[in-house]
Amino acid sequence: MIQTTATNKKVRELLKATRDGALVPRPEFQRRLVWTSKDKDRFIETVLKGYPFPEIYICNGEIDVETGDGTQLLVDGLQRVSTLSEYFLGEPGISHVASVPYAQLLPEEKQKFLEYNVVVRDLGALSKDQIIEVFRRLNSTQYTLRDMEVHNAIYDGEMKKFCERFSESSFFDDHRVFLASDRKRMGDVSFCLSIVATMMNGYFNRDADHESILNKYNESFPEEATYQYRIDRILNFIEECGFDHRSRIWKKADFFSAFIELDSVFQLPTAHPEPRFVLTTLEKFYADVESEAPRRRGTADIYYKSALQASNDRTSRIRRGMIIGGKLISAREEEILEQLAAMGLI
Repeated sequence: MIQTTATNKKVRELLKATRDGALVPRPEFQRRLVWTSKDKDRFIETVLKGYPFPEIYICNGEIDVETGDGTQLLVDGLQRVSTLSEYFLGEPGISHVASVPYAQLLPEEKQKFLEYNVVVRDLGALSKDQIIEVFRRLNSTQYTLRDMEVHNAIYDGEMKKFCERFSESSFFDDHRVFLASDRKRMGDVSFCLSIVATMMNGYFNRDADHESILNKYNESFPEEATYQYRIDRILNFIEECGFDHRSRIWKKADFFSAFIELDSVFQLPTAHPEPRFVLTTLEKFYADVESEAPRRRGTADIYYKSALQASNDRTSRIRRGMIIGGKLISAREEEILEQLAAMGLI
């Protein structure tokens, strides 16, 4: 049985131990957390106001049996300790909207900061595998976390917030695009993130681009206004088309393809399709996709299979996208099939 002991250490003790090498950060044990400058600012404000924050975890490190000197490993709390150090040293990276730089504090305020008590839980002497198992159990839930739920714990920056706002659009509720389980497990945010990432980088495999785009635009999202305009334009256009509530366009895989291809068409310098044309064209095609007698043929058959099996794989997304994109520009059936064949997709 693992015995743990909780004690208090002052901020100055943690800073000195880290500076002297007595407290050694071990990132491989950490839950990765990419804090923005705003996150750091809010954390420092918490400390300056004397509010508590969650305990950090340490364990025994190496011991010099000749001198008796030893180290401790910081196994959880890396961002908190590093932010305290950045603040104390006056390093850039903290926005200082809610907090005042350390150098500008009054002497009594500096002392209060350095004397702030941090709850530290000592795990004692554990192997690396034991430490990882402890944290797996500490952070376990009744179900396995989806990737987006993990990303949510890691990233809380501008891109994630942008996609959260996108997913909260009344459009999705009006047309029942998301299930209750999607909302509960952040599938709605993940879906919207996939749309934005595809608008930026083209089709990718499942959620492969999620972490990179969340990381890249964690601190800031300079093109937010541009992408918000493009999103609003396509949502409004689809609304104007007037698809029946029973249309398969409201299924996530079908909506994904229609949205991306409409956005691509609207990026072209040529005339954009009219809502009535899009409604008629896609509903006729969807009827062919869902037809069972005689059996589907051509693009309808390819689309059906790509929407049914491995629908989030890059290849399936490209197949559906090329077909819908072709329909939107009035390409002939043979032309679409030739393009698919040329790319080795049939």
